[in-house]
Amino acid sequence: MKKSGSVILNQLAVLLAATFPVIAWGASSTPNPKSPLIQELFFERPQAPASAPKVSGTNLKISLREAVTLALARNFDILIEAHNPRIRDKEVTIQKSNFDPAFVSSANSQKSNLDSASRLTTSTGQVITSKQKVSAGLEKKFITGADVSLTFETAREYSNSTSRTENPNYESSLTFTLKQPLLKNFGVDVNKANISIASFTLDQSLLTYRGRVTAVIDSVEQAYWDLVFSNANLKFRSTSLKLAKDLLRRNRIQVEVGTLAPIEILEAEATVAQREEEVIVAERQLQDREDALKKILNVSDNITSWALRVTPTDQADYKPIKINEMASTMKALERRADLESARLEIEKNKVRLKRDRQNLMPELDLSASAGNQGVRNTFSNSTGRQFKNKGYTLSGELGFRIPIGNREARADLDKSRLELQRANATYQQLEQTIIEEIRRGMRLVRSNRKRITATRLASRLAEERLDSQEKKFRVGLSTSRNVLEDQESVANALSNKVQALVDYKKSVAQLSRSTNTTLQRFKIKLGDPRKGTPGNKP
Repeated sequence: MKKSGSVILNQLAVLLAATFPVIAWGASSTPNPKSPLIQELFFERPQAPASAPKVSGTNLKISLREAVTLALARNFDILIEAHNPRIRDKEVTIQKSNFDPAFVSSANSQKSNLDSASRLTTSTGQVITSKQKVSAGLEKKFITGADVSLTFETAREYSNSTSRTENPNYESSLTFTLKQPLLKNFGVDVNKANISIASFTLDQSLLTYRGRVTAVIDSVEQAYWDLVFSNANLKFRSTSLKLAKDLLRRNRIQVEVGTLAPIEILEAEATVAQREEEVIVAERQLQDREDALKKILNVSDNITSWALRVTPTDQADYKPIKINEMASTMKALERRADLESARLEIEKNKVRLKRDRQNLMPELDLSASAGNQGVRNTFSNSTGRQFKNKGYTLSGELGFRIPIGNREARADLDKSRLELQRANATYQQLEQTIIEEIRRGMRLVRSNRKRITATRLASRLAEERLDSQEKKFRVGLSTSRNVLEDQESVANALSNKVQALVDYKKSVAQLSRSTNTTLQRFKIKLGDPRKGTPGNKP
């Protein structure tokens, strides 16, 4: 059964009240990644917001700060992006696991009954043997590229051969083997290359997470101020409709008493119909923008809860900000998450290039082994003799291999060079894009400042003109058409004034995102998404 709207709203109120006191604006522990910008993702936990947004009936009253906080806790883009650092963290562990030791063991048994052409070793003409062998040991790959193993092996063998002095006999051995590359695949750098690449990719995913959070906050701001404008615009259009209806009522009275021509009624009726259409459009726009904000905030869990009304409690006001183009641009170039990610991409390609250059060399491998061995009629006797080193083996080998033409290694090296060149070009292009974006954003802020001044003056003059026109109409010196036109002008002027204020707020938000100051402006300190801290929930 579908839940009723009141039940859903009550659950939403409980959810908001529970979310806001524990929202994670920081992390309890501080990792120490290489990138300085990565380190800024992790801070001590600051004070949480004091209260949750208020749910009254079917209306959610919410401030911009509360909307941002709710988005950080519930937005799907953030929740989805938070999984990527966790995945990349596991990839680092996978690469490190290549150097984990491994326990190996085996056991086998075999038996044979074979005809023999000689009667000297067996009286029956058949050689009967049975053998059981068990081995266990450790294997490990070292960061230098060396493969090392230590294996203990014991075997029991029985035969009907008359030439054996011990029957059954037990053989035990302990063998140490080493294989170390001396050219290709030699050294710490080449063997740690995949770990380094995975670590850089992890750092990039943390930066992408930060960028996603910033983008969501910007989306919340844009949607919030659009909704503020839609509420104001609907109010202005409704007032304009009310004025038109009032004028229509007065015109009908004046026509009835013969002081006004009937054409004035038709003029007023046409305007009323037009303004009713404007109100319908404004209501639809308001609902669209409500839904857009609800989607970002993720406050509607099912179809019924989408009926929730969202009312912004903040109004668009003018608060001038100081703009220093050079300082803001330099700071953005130092701290933008996407630019830092591009830097890490260059470092990743440098690691690949160094690895592929080293692997262009031929293979020259040193292999060595040492072992001791003992054979006796019991297991304990064979192991006792083995550990006294009565029997031993030593071996060494030097192997050389080079593919003729070595085309694969050369192609890998050329590919790495090209990828590094591409990464450098991408970084330089992104720098130019950021500079252009900041310059364009600052021009937009300055332009919207001037628009605010202009629209304030225009709305004041429009109101004065309407007042004057109303006075003229009352004494018969003007027509209803003039009054209706001035009413429309006032509604448009008031709407333009709010639109300029809203556009200014939105341009400030866009500039903050471009200059990497969004989190600082809201005093938000991110937690570590790999730890699933509150507010960064999986």
